[in-house]
Amino acid sequence: MSDPRRRMSSAVRTLLAPARLLTPLGRGLVVTAVASAVLASRLHWQEFTQLAGVAVGLLVLGLLWQLLPGAPTAQVTLQQQRIAQGSRSPRARLDVQAGAAPMLFPKLLLPVGRLSVQVRLPSLGPYARHHTPELLLPDLPRGVHLVGPVTYEKTDPVGAISRRFETGRAVELMVTPQVTDLPVFAGGVSNDLDGAPSQQLSMSDLAFHALREYVPGDDLRHVHWRSSAKAGELLVRQFNETRRGHVTILLDPARSSYPRARDFELAVSVAASIALRAVRDDLDTYFRCGPHLVRSREPVAMTDIACRFATEADDHHTTYAASAAGAVGGTGLVVQVTGAAREVAQLDEAAVQFGAGAERLVVRADSAGQARVVDHRAMREIQVPDLPSLQQLLERGVR
Repeated sequence: MSDPRRRMSSAVRTLLAPARLLTPLGRGLVVTAVASAVLASRLHWQEFTQLAGVAVGLLVLGLLWQLLPGAPTAQVTLQQQRIAQGSRSPRARLDVQAGAAPMLFPKLLLPVGRLSVQVRLPSLGPYARHHTPELLLPDLPRGVHLVGPVTYEKTDPVGAISRRFETGRAVELMVTPQVTDLPVFAGGVSNDLDGAPSQQLSMSDLAFHALREYVPGDDLRHVHWRSSAKAGELLVRQFNETRRGHVTILLDPARSSYPRARDFELAVSVAASIALRAVRDDLDTYFRCGPHLVRSREPVAMTDIACRFATEADDHHTTYAASAAGAVGGTGLVVQVTGAAREVAQLDEAAVQFGAGAERLVVRADSAGQARVVDHRAMREIQVPDLPSLQQLLERGVR
């Protein structure tokens, strides 16, 4: 019983498919043709017969126009694939080539994320080209947005029948979070005499491994003089980098942790700012929010992954922390970025996964709270009401 119904439904859709191509003007022509034909048959007026013929002729012209070969093509090229949230509006270049049929003031629709941009072009002859060098796109929130493919509305000269189809391919536009430049960072960074971060590891970052022969360029402070006297040649201490060179940044994705939606966006900006400072100090940085994670020393990797961060209905923060602890193996500093509603005990439970040797720092994004630094039994907590206050709070919060 269901199969005949499906076949009937499919047949009806096939019969009605041309009707979907009719514009409001096209539907008016159909009504005009039918009404004129009825009146002509009853009243025997030649004018109604001619009116019906004109209406039918316009509809046939529209159908024939749609059958012309050679579909137009369009391609979108972004001026910048990555833009910062709140910066200048994104821009794109649009290249269009007409098909075999002329394009009479064609209307193109360019999807931009959940929005769209309508573009009206001048008339184009067969196979003519048109370039829009700078197309202004709407401002977008943080995230990864698809731009394209271009939707072209092919309409006959009268405007009775219209058909839409897509051309080109979609490209990704990444809107990175707002960040602030942090001159200092907690953990694993030594400073030079001017107070600027140094790329050289401090002695607290190194563990003694073995003695080896001296080679030109070795630091004379690492020469082991007693062993050198016995061996009759200079021997220097060889060190291995310890866990202080690794930083783990966990952004809490649980929606329940943030009383306000804007607090999560603030948390993303805070976490991304800390991650950028870490990689600029050449620290091996593990950055994660929910299923999205990256481990790198490159700034672009931090901002790209931050574009994809989103909240989740379920709370798996502890599970994500355990997975991060297993993936990193050893880290000198664990930074948990969360909202005002997350319990301290839950944060401590997540931090314990990394072992006793890791320093622990909690940063709360609370746009309705006060800027403050709080010491707990096993960790230090920083409450950030806005992004500009992060720098000063981190300077106070660094042990």
